[in-house]
Amino acid sequence: MKIGMEIDKNRLSRAMSACVENGQRLHQDAEWLGTDSSATMVALCILAQEEFAKAFLLHLVCEEIVPWTSKVRESLRNHRHKQLLGLIMEWLSPSDDEFFARTRMRPGNTSLPAHVADAMKLYVEKVQPQGHISCPPAASDPMAKSVADGDRDKKKQDAIYVRLADDGDVISIPTQKVTAEMASVELGRTERLSDLVRPLRGGDIGPVLDYQLMVEALSFLLMDKRYRPFLLLRDSAFGGPISAQNGITWPHSIAVIIENIAYEQATCSSGYATVFIDKEVVKPSLRFEQFVAEPSTENRFTLFVSEETYSRATSLSHTLDVSINIEYYGITAQAKYRLQAWITFDPGTGRFKERLTHAQESTNDGDQCKVKPEGKPNGN
Repeated sequence: MKIGMEIDKNRLSRAMSACVENGQRLHQDAEWLGTDSSATMVALCILAQEEFAKAFLLHLVCEEIVPWTSKVRESLRNHRHKQLLGLIMEWLSPSDDEFFARTRMRPGNTSLPAHVADAMKLYVEKVQPQGHISCPPAASDPMAKSVADGDRDKKKQDAIYVRLADDGDVISIPTQKVTAEMASVELGRTERLSDLVRPLRGGDIGPVLDYQLMVEALSFLLMDKRYRPFLLLRDSAFGGPISAQNGITWPHSIAVIIENIAYEQATCSSGYATVFIDKEVVKPSLRFEQFVAEPSTENRFTLFVSEETYSRATSLSHTLDVSINIEYYGITAQAKYRLQAWITFDPGTGRFKERLTHAQESTNDGDQCKVKPEGKPNGN
């Protein structure tokens, strides 16, 4: 990653070790106080979690997943930013019950929980360079927004200080704000974060459940989307009956919305979408014939779905996936971009879960783009 100042990995490795060691010291002090509803213990736990978050962020910088920019360096000193990272880390280091539940899931079915995805969005919005394009939709998960708004840091402050009103009246005293359950939860959270970063003292984080999914999502959010077209899949959903051009009426449909979130036009956009039931192809597929995606606009396409496919898709005993692949160019056609998406329908929520990857490659043939800029989308 080229953005940001040059990284001295040896220096950052020493800093990682120092943060882990200090977090462990704070954690040990908290454990020594025990689960006796001690407000000081809760404060020590949250402070330890912040130290572990600093170590984790430094690891992401060393791995060139997060750029070493001034805003990222500032986030090492920002309590709310470190607490947002803590939400991500807690998901990477789950409880035993959650760990076994996730390992029993079908390969490829794991997706980021809403609070983790939004914690990433909120953190990236704080550290990305001025003028960068944020990925819609805006963060809306109440847990992530609460942390970003400072509620968790207020909890830490209330575990240390007497809070006074403007008129000098006592609003809260630390010993009045802590329950035994709260103390137990914070100890457990701190222990899991400690387990996650402990290997960093040796220089490597080691095997971590769903680590690659986290890296893909964070890299996608941090990607500079200003000086190129950038197509994004939006709000796929089942729809009602629809008629095809050949006159056949299909009882169900899947709406696929492709949005160009960038400031540059996407040209020569073409590709396909294929429906799978239990990994078996279901016809018909959808061809995206060459279309132009204007900046900040959406293009809507429709997949036809039979009654049998819909019935199986909405059953808990089957899995419906849609694979979407689109290649496109900018106005100059000097680089080719590729959107690859894999969306899975969740019968429990009635919504699609998605995983996106983006790729870019240079081209030497400036004539590869044959569609005129004023061309229209060829979709339903």
